[in-house]
Amino acid sequence: MVHRTKPCISDHFSTKMYPKQKKRCSYDKKNMSRAVKLVLDKRISKRRAAKMCGVPESTLRALVKRGKDTPMTGKASLIPEQHERQLKDHIIHLAKIGFPLSHSGVLKLANNTAVFLNLRKETDKPLSVHWFRRFMRRWPDLQLVRPQKLGMRRAAATSEKAVSSYFKELEEIFNKYDLKEKPHLIYNIDETGFQYEHEPQLVVAKRGQKVNNIVTDRGDITTVLAAGNAIGQAIPPYFIFKGQRLSSDLKTGTLPGSGFRMTRSGWSNGEVFMDYIQNHITKYMPSRSDNDHVLFLYDGHKSHISLPLIEFALTQKIILFVLPPHTSHILQPLDVSVFGPLKRCFHSECQRYMHQNPGERITRYQVGQLISRAYQKSFTSQNLISAFRKTGVFPFNPTTVDKDNFLPAEFLQSNNSPSETVANPATLGDFLTSQIPTPREKKSKKRQYAYRPGGVAITESKIILKLRKVAPNKDDDCNKTGPSKPYSPAKPMVSSSDDEEVCCVCKRFSPPNLRDRLRLEVKFVDWTQCGNCGHWVHLDFCVPLRKDDVGSAEYLCPHCGDEE
Repeated sequence: MVHRTKPCISDHFSTKMYPKQKKRCSYDKKNMSRAVKLVLDKRISKRRAAKMCGVPESTLRALVKRGKDTPMTGKASLIPEQHERQLKDHIIHLAKIGFPLSHSGVLKLANNTAVFLNLRKETDKPLSVHWFRRFMRRWPDLQLVRPQKLGMRRAAATSEKAVSSYFKELEEIFNKYDLKEKPHLIYNIDETGFQYEHEPQLVVAKRGQKVNNIVTDRGDITTVLAAGNAIGQAIPPYFIFKGQRLSSDLKTGTLPGSGFRMTRSGWSNGEVFMDYIQNHITKYMPSRSDNDHVLFLYDGHKSHISLPLIEFALTQKIILFVLPPHTSHILQPLDVSVFGPLKRCFHSECQRYMHQNPGERITRYQVGQLISRAYQKSFTSQNLISAFRKTGVFPFNPTTVDKDNFLPAEFLQSNNSPSETVANPATLGDFLTSQIPTPREKKSKKRQYAYRPGGVAITESKIILKLRKVAPNKDDDCNKTGPSKPYSPAKPMVSSSDDEEVCCVCKRFSPPNLRDRLRLEVKFVDWTQCGNCGHWVHLDFCVPLRKDDVGSAEYLCPHCGDEE
């Protein structure tokens, strides 16, 4: 009788893709070596040793006869070992730069390699999955994995230069405000959205059976603002529901101390984030002396940066530190170690709710308590402490971030065209290098955007000055003309070199209530000039529309009419 041990990855791969194909017998090399030693040293029977170690008896007899404790080698590999090792290293390199190969890609590359080495012809039948199984068995450091999605912006922005600059600025802030040994004053703030349609978990079913899992249809977004510090203390969640009016039913089952807000989209905005900083998170900050400052780490979304927020932070001795753009997947503590467990726990709670309440959908009146249960399980002290440690924030350690994260950015930023040696490869190394896709050189110039801080503390004086230069002035914006202003065919013609003429009533170029009128109809702005002072006014917006006076030299504006 043949006893088998735990099936290897190659057996699982073959039976999953080719269920009709018969499995091949496999065994553990260590168990075989132990069985051979038992037979040779202790003089026990081969049948008993095969049963004890769980190896094939026929193979054990052949090895004992040869007097060796290593398995017999089968048919020689198509590609020599030294060249196959280069192929294996090349596959690992492609996975590191963000272009991993699937099993079909590995077969295609191996076939091209064999053709290059004159081991096969181009007209020969391509390599099959049997070669792939044997190749994976020969190199146990390779395995089939499901890769994580990495956006192009994240891949290009996560460079060693950007991350090192961020840690340099962070260290300066730590030294300036004496925060390196005060983890209770270092917070991370982030937001995430939740859908009613949850992701089903793994379930148990009959082999080969198609299994369906009933879930709630996709609905509105519910956003949660979350925060925690480096000592492991979590701030109660801040819920943002879609709607106009806050109902008390939305608060049912939520954690004590939670915050609530309603928006039209269900997402956060600048006003909501300002309310979160002013009225929610400040209530749960620890007591501190007059000289202690609190550090808030968060991403640099445009809704998180405003001059009123900075002014409030300065009064409360809060340091607002913005992370580098598109690097939160490796630098933001909550993204690294907390939000993953939070989403998994939420999906688990949704699945449990659907089982306990068959036929009912999950609505926004249940999502608050489901998120609260998941929040309580995931925002633990252990997860928060681990999150700050993995990102190098506390204890402060810039070398914590794995340098392999920078390889996609280095590859995408390199615009080197293939050299002549690579174009006409003479060695296997040159041939494998020629198989790497080369990024094309960008011909168009990058669009220039307004200054947006990243990797710096926006509460510092030098950053505030930069923000004030690009901050829009709402009072002056009404007097500026441009393509975005409403079209006015009766615009007054001013021949002088002074500024544009404005209405003498509202003191603006565009009427203040023009936006409300445009929602209902297309409205043109008519102007008329005072016959006495020469000023222009908006008809039907700032003064009553009188057809007899329009264009008349005797028309008097409200100021001149009052004087008479």
